[in-house]
Amino acid sequence: MKRAIATILCIGMMMSLFTACGGTGTTSTPAAASAASTAAASTATAAKPLKVGVSAPDLTNVFFIQIRKAMEAALGANDTLVIQDAAGDQNKQMNDVADMISQGCNVICISSINSEGVRATLEACKEANVPVIAFNTAVKDPSLVQCTVVSDNVAAGQLCAQALAKELNGKGLVVEITYSTSEACKNRQNGFEAEIAKYPDIKVIQSKDVEKAKSDYSQPIMVDFINANPVIDGVFTINDPTARGAIAALKESGRLAKTKVVSVDGSDEGKGFIRAGEMVASAAQDPDKIGKTCIDVAHQLLEGKTVEANVVVPMSIIDKTNVGK
Repeated sequence: MKRAIATILCIGMMMSLFTACGGTGTTSTPAAASAASTAAASTATAAKPLKVGVSAPDLTNVFFIQIRKAMEAALGANDTLVIQDAAGDQNKQMNDVADMISQGCNVICISSINSEGVRATLEACKEANVPVIAFNTAVKDPSLVQCTVVSDNVAAGQLCAQALAKELNGKGLVVEITYSTSEACKNRQNGFEAEIAKYPDIKVIQSKDVEKAKSDYSQPIMVDFINANPVIDGVFTINDPTARGAIAALKESGRLAKTKVVSVDGSDEGKGFIRAGEMVASAAQDPDKIGKTCIDVAHQLLEGKTVEANVVVPMSIIDKTNVGK
């Protein structure tokens, strides 16, 4: 375990440089003794408290706040939750997970900032014999995690495209604010583009990744889009915080009334944008189910049970017709 922690911390430092008992009177056969031993071990394992480490990419995002609350509500009486905010920094996420290993977390849940770049962190967890649950977004090498709990992100993109196409009456010029380093966000983009392609009179004219999926990174991108395009009829953003930045830029330019925005999360913030008429729709994830599922799976892993490799949580669309519900 110490070597695993040392490895993960070493890689983190390099990245920083580059990126700024038996009773009496009875006898037992060997088989019976073995069975009794196995049963006792199983009981001991089942009774062991869960200490789960959680690495979230952005705990200022309402979606991850809701996941954290759901995880806390699902914990047993003797369980512990150790949660860290990576703040969109891959190097910090790596060091946070190393700290969770050193604290004795027996399961780690991680929503990776970079689906490929998280490999070294996952390998360190494997070396330390700490099982990993990937949540919110898949990782590039699923063999390094025991379970992946995600929303149906392709469907999320498709739902956004359908809502936008309906609002635009099947015609218009559209831009995208994306985040392709995250498998979840890339799948949202793929779903959106595949579905919007079914409408020949809707064109995606520009697309750009944010450095971090937050409003202060998406707003300047939207400003650039506005300056480069006299007409923008629709905007697809990969989550509600990036939608916040896009909406702010459109407001400042006086173009929000003529531009339809769609997003993913279905957070309370996103619902507020819809109620205010500032956003058309948001494909809703189920953070409560994601959080509870992660803790349920963590308990199963601690008890030595076989778990599903993939748990996909369905999506739905929230718009002006159902936001009040």
